[in-house]
Amino acid sequence: METIKVYSPVEDREIQKNLADSPIWKTAYHKEELEEAKTKHNQMFEYTIKFEDIKPIQVTKIKKM
Repeated sequence: METIKVYSPVEDREIQKNLADSPIWKTAYHKEELEEAKTKHNQMFEYTIKFEDIKPIQVTKIKKM
């Protein structure tokens, strides 16, 4: 299992209920893309997510940037 930080302008307060189909994935960014994403969006959220291979398993932390 690997823990990865995912960035999105979408705040999903219900992400624990349906992680795989969360709306954050439509505009999700990796850390390397964060600076470019900040120029496109007024707000960003950092989601710390545990993955098993490519499947998201658990959200451990959500932080507004």
